[in-house]
Amino acid sequence: MRKALWLATGLWGLMALSGSVIGPPSAQAECGPVEAAALTEALGQLAWEPTFGVPWSGQSVDSNYDSCVDLSSIVVTIEGATGSSPEQALMFHRGRYLGTGTLYAYPFTSIDHAASTDDTVVLRYKDYEAAACTACPAPVTSVRFQWQGDRVVMVDPPPRW
Repeated sequence: MRKALWLATGLWGLMALSGSVIGPPSAQAECGPVEAAALTEALGQLAWEPTFGVPWSGQSVDSNYDSCVDLSSIVVTIEGATGSSPEQALMFHRGRYLGTGTLYAYPFTSIDHAASTDDTVVLRYKDYEAAACTACPAPVTSVRFQWQGDRVVMVDPPPRW
């Protein structure tokens, strides 16, 4: 009796911890790969950075990646980067790589985590001309990217290039 009780509670405990209870499929099944796998797949599809002719780094500079939301992003820079090297925002829908946020890579790109939501990524770009000085204060352009049903829409104009 004790052994049967332990087996029953032990199995329930494992099911509760893993989140898998017999029944309909969970929302987790609709989610994509973990961040490292998604980044590797995206970088495999991304051409080398054209200005310097080098590959993109496999380490993120900034990220709000979530394989279960409509829109998230991973910001990467080039291999061997310096403080003002080009950075690119990779966009993901439920973990599936969609492409880059902008055609050109900008230095000093970051995600505004507080303003981003499950369907909107807000990127912050330092003014390109002022950004040439790493320590200098520079105006910032915020650009919203929003998932709208079946595609990403850039809601705000991109920074000057």
